[in-house]
Parts: sequence; C-alpha cells; structure tokens
Amino acid sequence: MTQMLSLVLVDRSQGKRQQLRQALEALTGVQIAGERADLRSGLALAHQVRPAVLLLELAAPIEDALGAASQFKLENPDTAILFTADAYDQDLLLQAMRSGASDILKWPLDRGVLGQALERAAALQHRKQGGVSQRKVLTVFSNKGGSGVSTLATNLAVSLKRQTQREVVLVDFDYQSGDVAFFLRIDPKRSLGDIVAATRVDSAIVQDTLTKHDSGVYVLPQPEQLDRVEGIGAEHVGTILDILAKTFDIVVVDAPHVFNEVSLEIFDRTSTIILLTELSVPSVRAARRSLDIFEKLNFLAVPDRVRLVVNRFSEQSALTTGQLEETLELPVFATIANDFTAVSEAINLGRPLCGEKSEGRAARDLVALAHKLVPGESSDGKPETIPQRRPGRLRLFGRG
Repeated sequence: MTQMLSLVLVDRSQGKRQQLRQALEALTGVQIAGERADLRSGLALAHQVRPAVLLLELAAPIEDALGAASQFKLENPDTAILFTADAYDQDLLLQAMRSGASDILKWPLDRGVLGQALERAAALQHRKQGGVSQRKVLTVFSNKGGSGVSTLATNLAVSLKRQTQREVVLVDFDYQSGDVAFFLRIDPKRSLGDIVAATRVDSAIVQDTLTKHDSGVYVLPQPEQLDRVEGIGAEHVGTILDILAKTFDIVVVDAPHVFNEVSLEIFDRTSTIILLTELSVPSVRAARRSLDIFEKLNFLAVPDRVRLVVNRFSEQSALTTGQLEETLELPVFATIANDFTAVSEAINLGRPLCGEKSEGRAARDLVALAHKLVPGESSDGKPETIPQRRPGRLRLFGRG
C-alpha cells in the first residue's frame, strides 16, 4: 500500500475487533484512527475523523447498519465503507452495495481479502474534496478545575466570530459549574435545562434555546439551578452537538472537567481537543493522565487532533515549555499569557477579553490562538507555526 489509510473500526464483539486490529496492524500503511463497540458512537467518531475507510459490523438489526452506512456515505462520499458479516447472500450483498459499501468481508477473516479491499480503498483516497469548508467542533478541556477552561472557550468563540465572520456557537457543557453566560453578561431565558427536560431533543428546541451575544456568537448556556441538568446523559449531548454541527460553521465547547460518558460523547464529536494546562506540577500531572486516556481512545492516532495550550504562561514559571513538551510528549501549540488583572476585570464586568480592541497580553494570545485553529480564514492570514520539541530536557514524570 503506497499511502497511509486512516480507518475507523466498529464492531460489538471485542474478540472480533481484536482480530481485525491485529490483521490491520500487520498491513503497511494502515492507521487505526479509532474503534468503538457501539454503532452510534462509532459513526460520531467517524464523522469527526473522516477516515479513508469505515469498517462496520453488519449484524441485526440489519436495517440500522445499512441505513447508517447510507447516510454516512451521503455525507462523506470519499470514505470507503466495508462491512464484516458472519454470512450473507446475494440479496444482502446488493443491499450493502446500494447503501454505499464497497464490499462485505466474511468471517472467518481472510487477511488476503482484507488487504485487497484496502488496496481498492487506497485508490479512492486520491480523490480530493472540492473546496467545501469543513465545519469544526473545538472542545476546550482540562481534567483539573480552575484551569481557565471557560475563560478560554468564551474568548475563543468571540475571537473566531470576529476574525472569520462565520457562524459560531458556544456550548456550555460544564454542567457542574458553567459560567459562560456570566462571562458574557447575558441573561438567557432558556438553557440546557430546557433541552434536558424536553420529551424529545430536536433541532427546533435546540435552536430555540440559543441566546445571541452582542458579538454575534450564539450561546447554549447552563441553567442557574444545577438540579435542572441532573438528568443529562450522553445521548442528550450527542444529539445536541450533531444538530449544532450541521447548523453552525464552528462549535466551541466548554467541556466538563471529568472523564465520563458525557465527556467521551463530546470528544467523539470533536475535530480538535484543546487540552489546557499550566506550568505547574499538579497541572502537568493532570494533563499526563488526560493524554494517557486519549491514547487509549485512539485520539492521538490522528495528527493534531489534541492540541496542547499553556494557560497563565510566564517566563518566570518553575517549569519551562521544553520540560512540559518532553514530559507530555506533545508539542505546545500555543501559550496564553498570565494577565491576571485584565482577565479578572473582564470576568467581573462580563466583557470578553477579545472584544473590539483586544488589549493586553492574554487577549493578543487568544486572538493568535484563533488564527492558528482556523488558518487561512482570519483577517491577517498569519501562517500556522507549531513549536518544535526540544530534546534533552528533564523528564518530570514517568508514564506509569
């Protein structure tokens, strides 16, 4: 195989996934971008990763798998879809082809047949997408509270709106301590609690819950009463993000500070995870734990899907960015200056740092971050540059 093929694997059987994984890892030029046991979460991951190949289990209920494949192929015509099945006949093969699948691989797995199917998929990957602007879901996350996630997410959304003039929505999924509405000084009439309380989540109720800020950013806020979102689940979050990603060009998510079903549902639908950390030992340890989980979920297999951003950056910190990069084995994508006075004043006044003037060191860094995340669309067209890792620095922690 002459080129690298990214692949998402979806199968309910852990044993079959292991067999497929071993077969795929033995092939040159194949990169497993993720695997899931559940059809719904697997498709959510595939929508964000946009793999060259989607390998799906064809099992009962057959109609669900065929329908999902057909819809995915309609939205992602350059992705080759392969089914695996215990048995099939000509009628089922015909249905699979009509749904957009290239082939059905029969169990027990024939590695030669698998290799041939992937060779055909490699030819498909040569086709390039025709200038359609990709929608983005940008999730700001830290598994350590108090890292400035809400501040960064809020100002990033405002800055992206000002720079690109694309449709931007800010989603506050930090259901334990969401402060986005306060940071923007808006008084929303409806909130995420109204969606959770609804008997059915659809586009109409999601759109009706949004509040428009003066900057032009739409906001899906948290309710004032935390008990109104006690029943929030992964399915709520997944449906909301699916609806918003189809409606807005850029979705910015303020994520909860935990790893659970809700946050994993968010990550599966995220095109770029902004992992926020600081140059302190507790913060770096927390980031290391996050990266270990991201690695197990195959998020790090996709280049640049996880971006490391250092908040409250100061040259006088006890640690350096070089030490941080060596410890986390990930380059620093951007730094946000430690500008306590300006940030505190902005929060207390309910005024974004990245407003019309964007004064101060932190504000300038946030604007620069927006430039890098959406290159080529910002007003000054600054090229994206990523700091190189610096060898020979002190490793602070092991990976165990």
